[in-house]
Amino acid sequence: MPLQPKIPHLFLSLLPSLIIFFCTPMAFADSAIAKLTRFSGTVLIKSHGAWGVEPQMNLPLYAQDKVVTRVGSATITFNDGATLKIQNNSNVLIDERETEKGLTTKIKTIERRVLLFLGKLMFKTGKKKVETRFETSTAVIGIRGTAGILSISAEGKTYIKFTEGAAAYTIGQFIEGVAIDVPVKMADLNPVQRATFVANAAADQLKRTEAKFTAGLVPQSQVALARGIADEVSAWELLAHGESLLESPDAAVVEGARRQIRDARKAIEDAKKAQQEAIQDGADPEFKIFTPDDPGFDVTPGQTEKDTVSKSSYHRAGTEFAENSLLNNLCYVIFYHKMSFFFS
Repeated sequence: MPLQPKIPHLFLSLLPSLIIFFCTPMAFADSAIAKLTRFSGTVLIKSHGAWGVEPQMNLPLYAQDKVVTRVGSATITFNDGATLKIQNNSNVLIDERETEKGLTTKIKTIERRVLLFLGKLMFKTGKKKVETRFETSTAVIGIRGTAGILSISAEGKTYIKFTEGAAAYTIGQFIEGVAIDVPVKMADLNPVQRATFVANAAADQLKRTEAKFTAGLVPQSQVALARGIADEVSAWELLAHGESLLESPDAAVVEGARRQIRDARKAIEDAKKAQQEAIQDGADPEFKIFTPDDPGFDVTPGQTEKDTVSKSSYHRAGTEFAENSLLNNLCYVIFYHKMSFFFS
């Protein structure tokens, strides 16, 4: 059954600082806030704004980093001992800042924000005093001294199940329990997830192009084109991220999402101009970095825009999946092949 919103007066008094926290333009902290302490299968990492970071044990993670899984899992351990165990087909962003609160005596407090765009994670808070809040596209929950499972269903509904403690406050609607796992091929249709895969592939393409330039096999203009493509699709991922939060019940989150969308659209236009300049300087727009002996996924200009599937289409597919189990496979296979996604 849905959990009713619960907003204490203390939270309302803290709202101005939260608005500043969640609407501030993107900036990356120098100090690590967590580590990647376990992973398996397909795990993609975005760190300091860049995709293509190789996962490894005890990899430092910073504010506004993302950890994304497909057929894989990952565990994030924060500096205070709190953990996030991220399951298959999940897309998670972590954020954190240190603040001082109090009118006369200033007390340092850590404010932590965890965004779940897709999938499921098991959480447990740490020992230090940290104000943690989880966000999905439709709900916000504040926790302290708790453990449980946060998940999102195929139709986009948020589920929460506590194994220890309870929520400090909630905004929006949650369903008490755990969502049914979303099939891989349907999860691949999620706009944020799709944009993530393409952005990561473009980062890989850029690295390979740079290696070919170092070997004297391609001109500098080809690297500039690959960088412009990588910048464009990375901005598309930020755009999908922002658009997914426009229905948040928290006005501060919505305002921050709108700002991110504006910034992403400008970054897309700037990246397209850089690509055109690279082509004018001699880059070959038809150049393919991958070969049958060195397989991968070529990202070409405009591909992300053409391949984008709307959030409403994804949720319509998810609703059919949830309502009629006999059509599960048919539903996601049709969508999967129609979108010609690059995973085999």
